[in-house]
Amino acid sequence: MSTMNPKHKPLPPPSLRERRRLELIRSIANAAVELFEQKGFAATTVDDIAAAAGVSRTTFFRHCTGKEAAVLADEAGLEEQLIAVAAHASKTHPLQDLEEAWDAMASVFDSDSEGNSRFLRVRRLMKRYPSLHAAGLQRQTVLFERLADTLRSHANVTELDAYTTAESFGLVMRLTLDEWVRRADQGNTKHMLQEIYREVRDSLNRVTKRRS
Repeated sequence: MSTMNPKHKPLPPPSLRERRRLELIRSIANAAVELFEQKGFAATTVDDIAAAAGVSRTTFFRHCTGKEAAVLADEAGLEEQLIAVAAHASKTHPLQDLEEAWDAMASVFDSDSEGNSRFLRVRRLMKRYPSLHAAGLQRQTVLFERLADTLRSHANVTELDAYTTAESFGLVMRLTLDEWVRRADQGNTKHMLQEIYREVRDSLNRVTKRRS
């Protein structure tokens, strides 16, 4: 999967060592999703996932903090890319910078059929298992807090604007992913994530527009 830098230009391909690390994380994630779907979340152990992925327990914990993290892993590095964008964001329109970056990332995501399919399956699992859903929400919370802190400390955005930007951005992300899953569950798979993201942004602009 290609990546984007804060200026939305392709970054150099990852090193061989990094590619192997990302492939291992993806292998663990694929194994975890399969087992959660077949056996259920509670009945699946870390040892089960490690065995299915062909790695040792030690290797598993080197890359994942637990079985929740196994399916929530960001092997594409999109979260760190968003942090990099926040560090270089404009003081006057940081939300626009984040939205433009995520629009480009959504396009990259749409081109990764394997990752796309697994992510959709994970979102469905999150709806079935409260502990996995809670872990996903916690991961999002940490990301948005990091975004706000980075905007404040690196882009010189005021504290209130930084948190408002991060939470506004997070709202659009959550709405986009929920709508994506809803349409897929209804059998409507023709819409790409980038397209839905743009629809959500337009919808939010309409419903929040003040009367003149």
